[in-house]
Amino acid sequence: MNYLIPCLLTVGIEPAFLGCFGYQDRNAVSIIVLVNVITNLLLNLTLALIGKTWITALLLECLVVAAEYLAYAYAFGRGRKLFFLTLGANVLSCGIGLILFSPFC
Repeated sequence: MNYLIPCLLTVGIEPAFLGCFGYQDRNAVSIIVLVNVITNLLLNLTLALIGKTWITALLLECLVVAAEYLAYAYAFGRGRKLFFLTLGANVLSCGIGLILFSPFC
């Protein structure tokens, strides 16, 4: 599978989503893009290695949300709002990714 297209999709969606809630400066966008490239590639490579099942994808996506939130909390400061924004960004990008690329659909 080509990992570039899902990664670009994520990098297009999540920084835009977070940007709508104030994370718009160059530093914030750079951090968000870097974190998303790393987590997206790790997620897709891991799914390719261990197999794609609903439960595996869900568990790994939960780990992605946690990892991204920890990275953002370190960069921007902890907070409930940031956690829910991270969760929302991932639900949005994962949902669109499932519609476009999922073997489950």
